[in-house]
Amino acid sequence: MKLLLALSTIALSSFAKEIPTILPDPDGNPGDPTKPVKVYLLAGQSNMVGMGTLSGAKNLYTGHFLTSDPAALEGPFEIYKVGKYKISHLTTFTADGTATTDPIVSGTLEVPIAGAFKVHCSSPITVAGNTASSEVTLQPGMRYPFEISEFQGAPPRFHLEKTDLLGNGDLENVVKREKKFPNLIDDSGNWTVRHDVYYQEARIAKDGQGSPLSPTSNGKVLGPEVGFGHVMGTFHDEQVLLIKTAMGNRALSFDFRPPSSGRTAPDSKWESLEYKLMIEGVQKTLANLDKVVPGYKGQGYELAGFAWWQGHKDSPPEAAAEYEKNLVNLINDVRKDLKAPKMPAVIATVGFGGHRMDAKYLPILEAQLAVSDPAKHPAFKGTVASVDTRPFWREVDESPANQDYHYNRNAETYLLVGDALGRSMVGLLGGTAAPSPRPPRPEPKPVIAATEITDTQKAAHQEAIKQILFGIADSYRSNPRYQKALITEAGSERPDRQNQFLRGAMFGLTNIYRTAGITDYDWQPFATDLRTVDWEYTSFDPAEKLPKDHKGARYRKVTYPENMADWAASNFDASKAGFQKGHQPFGQLDGKLSPLRDCDNPLCGCGHAPLSLWEKEVLLARTTIDLPAFKKGHRYRIVVGGGAHVFAGEGYTLYINGKLLAESNRGVARREGGQPRGGHIFADFHEHFKGGKVTIAATSFLSYASPRGPIPPTGHFSVWIEEQKIPPIIE
Repeated sequence: MKLLLALSTIALSSFAKEIPTILPDPDGNPGDPTKPVKVYLLAGQSNMVGMGTLSGAKNLYTGHFLTSDPAALEGPFEIYKVGKYKISHLTTFTADGTATTDPIVSGTLEVPIAGAFKVHCSSPITVAGNTASSEVTLQPGMRYPFEISEFQGAPPRFHLEKTDLLGNGDLENVVKREKKFPNLIDDSGNWTVRHDVYYQEARIAKDGQGSPLSPTSNGKVLGPEVGFGHVMGTFHDEQVLLIKTAMGNRALSFDFRPPSSGRTAPDSKWESLEYKLMIEGVQKTLANLDKVVPGYKGQGYELAGFAWWQGHKDSPPEAAAEYEKNLVNLINDVRKDLKAPKMPAVIATVGFGGHRMDAKYLPILEAQLAVSDPAKHPAFKGTVASVDTRPFWREVDESPANQDYHYNRNAETYLLVGDALGRSMVGLLGGTAAPSPRPPRPEPKPVIAATEITDTQKAAHQEAIKQILFGIADSYRSNPRYQKALITEAGSERPDRQNQFLRGAMFGLTNIYRTAGITDYDWQPFATDLRTVDWEYTSFDPAEKLPKDHKGARYRKVTYPENMADWAASNFDASKAGFQKGHQPFGQLDGKLSPLRDCDNPLCGCGHAPLSLWEKEVLLARTTIDLPAFKKGHRYRIVVGGGAHVFAGEGYTLYINGKLLAESNRGVARREGGQPRGGHIFADFHEHFKGGKVTIAATSFLSYASPRGPIPPTGHFSVWIEEQKIPPIIE
């Protein structure tokens, strides 16, 4: 019969070791099999499950620039459809070592981050002996000489472009590049394995799954088990078993609700289920130690400690208000149900946002800190400790992902939390541990809200980063991904593939200029606004019937009424065919001239009431107007308004002087909303726009249903012409 020892008190071993800040490398030996296995329970929600990235992190930014111009606002900025960039300041010093924000000819500079950089300046410049555009490697905390020459007037500003945009915050980078946690890597560059610590996942994997502790024990992600296990393996000579019973998206107030807190939903099978599964997972693992712990010889075990990391799911006020009570009950109930009444417990607080935490998490943080306060909970004195995880928060820039609820998936955060939990546990067991490794970190800079930036500041910022943005534009133009498309679009050539949406490669290039405050290349109304002129229009129900509850596109080829076959031609007599006269927009909502929705998108317009009633399913509309000749260096498009939203609008056709210009056989699908629809006026149509009369005609269909179900008869349709000055497309 197996001897299983669940000690009610944990006696400190006579050999107890002092835990140094930098842990020693594992010695490769198994734990002492003659002594009871030291068992630790790790529980909580997704961050205890583990969300730290092991490898493959990519830099968040397409480009990172350091500028000498103090007018540039620090921080990230995004150029839509181009990339996400960041601006930082470098510091310049005069010859006597005084920091200055004034433009100077020569002196020294200091960078805030390490890396390889290209130097950019409108005049010749050298930095640390390297000329402009050559690459120079710089380190923070050091000053490098620079000198600018051959300029007139005030010395020009300059900037550095970071060329080694490496990923940050995954375990590979934290350990191998940044040289932190050296105990996790051996001399050959491989991850170390602790044969004295066994890790068993007892909740998610069916029947459990385990391995000797290594950074990959938890699969493709890292949790606190690695930092915790290395501390406890260093502390104990015995074999150590870590049992993790954690599940994501679980609340202490409901899923993990301890029995002593009572039930709030007695009929729910989910309330308290996670607590029960946690206890069951531990008990099943302990009952099978001979199959779980390598080299187990029946020596029994000691329930040595309980570690808890959870809180995100309890942020609603009603859950946060009872968090402290529930956490006290959790510790007591775990001890009771596992028959270990004095089992030490360590609690990791929530740490989202670090010391700039969202207010909704503060009550949970305070509750988690309170349980270890002997003045508030004297029964826990010496057996419960709390770890404030806020100092372990790492910003998005330093991390593999933008997921604040998962600590941006930063591996260093998960290692530090586990390490700190382990050191606190050592303290509860009567040992001593130096503080967790905490390299010096710069104070986070306050985030400037857009509402706090004045127009003057914005203009100065745009001027300060213009040269940076012009460089981004050059890179965009030279990118093989866009080169061909830019040339095709600038020449108004018809591309190999067309669709109803009007954004192309030029859209990204114009966004770069717009970021610099240059709006010369924005699309502008061309000549007479077609929404202000008289139109001839009619509508009819086609012979080609389609059920009104049809959820797909209604656009289809239809037979036109008698005498309307050539309705789009310039010489068509619309009055003779019974067309009415009116103004755009054409439309209806359930038979009324009503807006379709609250919409202020200028590329849609369906928030305005139609001016002409579109009565039957198929709309035919045409107008003939005088237009000036197209200009060189510009391109042109016809925009279709009224259906830019997801599951809105229908297919359409556009004609110029009776000739088909553009056609779409559908409306807007999921994830396509907000884009301009219509047709570009390609070079093969420019003969119609040499100055003089032009007939523009369009057709579309009413909607009666959407993918979500039936809707009232709905339609909103208008067209207008825009022109764009073509930006430079050659470097």
